[in-house]
Amino acid sequence: MTESFLSRAPIIHVGSTKNLRQRKKTTAARPGVLWFEFTDDYSVFDHGKMPDTIPNKGAAAAMLSAHLFERIAKPATWKSFWKNGVLDRVRDRKLRHELADSPVLATLRRNGFPTHYQGIVNDKGEAVSLSKLRKPSRVLQVAAVRIIPPRSFLLGGRRLYDYNAFQPGLSNYLVPLECVFRFGAPRGSSLFGRLASIPGYARELGLSSSKIAEGADLPRPVIEYFSKLEPSDRFLTPEFALNASGLSGEDFITLTHATLLTALWLREQFRETELKLWDGKFEFVRIGKTVVLGDAITPDELRLTTKRLQISKEPLRQYHTHYQPGFVDAMNKAKKLAEFDPRSLAEIVKSLGHAPKPLDAEFLGAVSDMYAGITERLLGREIFGGTASLSTVTRRLARFGAA
Repeated sequence: MTESFLSRAPIIHVGSTKNLRQRKKTTAARPGVLWFEFTDDYSVFDHGKMPDTIPNKGAAAAMLSAHLFERIAKPATWKSFWKNGVLDRVRDRKLRHELADSPVLATLRRNGFPTHYQGIVNDKGEAVSLSKLRKPSRVLQVAAVRIIPPRSFLLGGRRLYDYNAFQPGLSNYLVPLECVFRFGAPRGSSLFGRLASIPGYARELGLSSSKIAEGADLPRPVIEYFSKLEPSDRFLTPEFALNASGLSGEDFITLTHATLLTALWLREQFRETELKLWDGKFEFVRIGKTVVLGDAITPDELRLTTKRLQISKEPLRQYHTHYQPGFVDAMNKAKKLAEFDPRSLAEIVKSLGHAPKPLDAEFLGAVSDMYAGITERLLGREIFGGTASLSTVTRRLARFGAA
């Protein structure tokens, strides 16, 4: 794919895995237009860009996101969701009825779920539907909204964040939350630490016990909230998340129900392709008075397994835990230091003498095939050509103790 068309949209932000390119400026009154250029870079543990690039990763992420956004936006998707009894598979009776009676589900069945997605960009620089794309693309066109970072300041050696700029009635902005849904607790889940350290936390999540076995399904899906616009993803209580979001209580309930319903639909899509979805995250933007699904839905936002072997981003985390423990320890220290150190986490880690090292070449090849294979399986067609099957990929990853 030639990408000379990218020169039409200047880069306004370089991220760890994607660049934001501006097509039309955003104002307080009106959304603009962005191109999300997904790169082949990756990031783990909130470090930011790592030393390697992973071939095909960017195109796999863009095309999977396009496929899912297009389906989520269609009322037919949600009519099928209701007709096929997906909610009947929610074991918790109270939650099942809460979601079934939610005005959000009625709206989804009538109108679909609005998203910021406007099309996938072809090699002529045109935003088209995925079915009209003739070559792999790594660029999405989306509605652009304002990103309003919280103010930060030091108090008693600790960094605090001021979210007072986010008030109900604010429009055209990125909601400063990551909404994490969980169906289970696989190896590596951060949920274990919070259940062990926060008194009464299981009860807040609607769970009867804090003792969850590694690899177990939860008795009900749960949602946790994390900061989006701070140097690292900080756990937030639901009450703090509500007050930091800029949403009214009613809109926050809408966001929460939309997260659960979309997560349940997504789990079914992966189940039908013999992949198991354990957890993931969604981000939202407010356009006018409407809360819509934003960012992207890629393997980096999801935790998946096939035949009990983890795929998606977790193998990369486990690889570094096995082969670069000094880097992982330094990241943990850096997150604590970041409470009073204004430098990026990557800068702090480098100063600690444990900057990440390149991946083993064989492992890198397996990860590349993994990203391509996940997208091909969900779309039901070959896109990248010659990629190994996911069953072969997981065996290759397992050799490194990373699956």
